[in-house]
Amino acid sequence: MRSRLIASDSQTNFFKRVFLKEKLNNTTGYVIVTVLAIAFSYALAYNLIVGLTVFAAVIGIFVLTACLVSPEVGFYLNVFFVFSASTLSRFFLDQVPLGIGSDLIVLTSFVGLFFSKRNLRKAAGHFFRIPPVVLYSIILVYLTCELFNPLAHSFDGWLQVMRKIVGPFLIVFIVYNAFDNLAKIKIFIKILFVLALIAGAYGCFQQWHGLTTAEMNWVNSDPLRSQLINIFGEYRKFSVFNGPTEFGIIMAGCTVFFILISLEEENRRTKVLYIAGAIFMLLGMSYSGTRTANAMLTGGAIVFSALTINKKATRIFVFIAFMIFLFAMYAPIYSSAALLRFRSTFSSGEDASYAVRETNRKFVQPFIWSHPFGGGLSTTGAMGMKYNAGHPMAGFPTDSSYLNKALESGWVGLILTCALYFLILRFVVKSYFQAENKQFKSLFAALLGFFFATFLGEMTQETVGVFANTFVYFPLLGIAFKLKELSDQELGKASS
Repeated sequence: MRSRLIASDSQTNFFKRVFLKEKLNNTTGYVIVTVLAIAFSYALAYNLIVGLTVFAAVIGIFVLTACLVSPEVGFYLNVFFVFSASTLSRFFLDQVPLGIGSDLIVLTSFVGLFFSKRNLRKAAGHFFRIPPVVLYSIILVYLTCELFNPLAHSFDGWLQVMRKIVGPFLIVFIVYNAFDNLAKIKIFIKILFVLALIAGAYGCFQQWHGLTTAEMNWVNSDPLRSQLINIFGEYRKFSVFNGPTEFGIIMAGCTVFFILISLEEENRRTKVLYIAGAIFMLLGMSYSGTRTANAMLTGGAIVFSALTINKKATRIFVFIAFMIFLFAMYAPIYSSAALLRFRSTFSSGEDASYAVRETNRKFVQPFIWSHPFGGGLSTTGAMGMKYNAGHPMAGFPTDSSYLNKALESGWVGLILTCALYFLILRFVVKSYFQAENKQFKSLFAALLGFFFATFLGEMTQETVGVFANTFVYFPLLGIAFKLKELSDQELGKASS
C-alpha cells in the first residue's frame, strides 16, 4: 500500500515538474513537441481534415493532462472554455457538441483531485454534512429513479437531464476542495468579473455598432431563433452566449453580485472598478431584452437591502436604486425598446404573453396533481418532442423552471427543489450572521443577493441550469460552502 502511494506521489510530482514548473522546457518536452510536430505536419499535408483532427486531439490531450495535474487549472480552463464555447459554436452553426468537451474537463478535473495531495476523505466528510449538499444528494437519487418512470421511454432524454445534475455537483465539489483559502476565492471573483465585463461590453458593442455578418448569418440560420431575437424590428443582443436569455440572466446575476460587493469594498480603486464594470453588465443586460433579468436584478437588490439595512452604505444604495427605478418606469421616454421591455416586466398583467402563460399553467394543473412523480425527464417542450414524442406534455412550453420540474419530476420533485433553494438561502443568511470577519460578511451578503435573484428568475425561465451560468452559479455555491468552513476555522482560532 505504501509503495503504491509513493509511486502515485512520484507520478504527480513528475507531471507537475515537467508540465507546470518547467513548462516542457526539458528533454521530455523536446521529445513530445518534436513527435507531435512531425505527426501534425504529416497529417496536415496528407489531409486537411485529418490534420485539424490531430491538432484538436493534441490540444485535448494537453488540456486533460493539465486537469489531472491540477484540478484548479482544469476548472479555470473550463470557465474560459464555457464563456467562449457559444462564440466558437456559431462558426459551425451549432453543429459541434461543445457541451461534451466541458463535461470531459469537469470529469477529468474531478479525477485529478485524487492525484492531488488533498485529504479528500476528510474534505468529503465535511462536504456531505452540509445541509444543502445532503438534500442535493437526495434529489440526485430521486431523479435517478425517474429512469423507471413508466410515462417516459427515452434513456437518452433521461441522460441529458442527469448530465445537468451530476456535472454541476462535481463542479461544486471541485471548487470546495480547490479554493481552500480566501486568496484563491478572491482570484476567482476577479476572473469572473473580467469575463462578465468582457461579455457585457461586447453586448454594448453589438447594440451600438450592430451585429457582425457572422452573427447575422447565425441568427438567420434558424427561423425560430430569428423570430425570438428580432423583436419589433430590433435585434436582442446575446454577446458571447447562446442567446439573449442566457446573456441577460448571467449579466443580471453578475450585476447584482458585483454591485453588492462594491458596497463593502474598502479599496476605493477596486470599488470604482466594480461599479464601472457593473454598469457595462447592466447595459448589456438591458440590451438583451430579457424581462426575467429585470426581475432578478430588482429581487436581488431588495433581499440584500433587507439583510444589511442597518448599514449607511445600504441605505444610500436603496435610495439611489429606488430613484433610478422610478425614472425607468415613469420617465417620458418611449423610443427605447430596452426601456419598454423593462417596464413591461412590472406590468405583466397587461402583457399578452403573460396571459398565455397563465392559461397554460391552469391547463396542466390537473396533470401535475394526478402525477406526484411527474411524467418523466425530458418530456416537455422541445426536449419532449425530440426524446419522448407522443407524450401528453411533449412540446408543451413550460417557460418556468418550477413548472418544468412539476411536470417532469412531479410535485414531489418540485417540493424537493424548493426545499433545496430554501436551505441554500438559509445557509447563507445564517453564515452571514455567524461570521465576524468583515470580508466574509460582505461576500455572504453578495452571495445571498445573487442566489435569491437566480431563484426568482426560475419562476419564468431556467436560470440555474443554463449552460454558461453553470460556471457562475455552481462555483459561487461551492465558494459559499468553503467560506462557511473558513469562517468557522477563524472563529475557532479566535476562541482558543
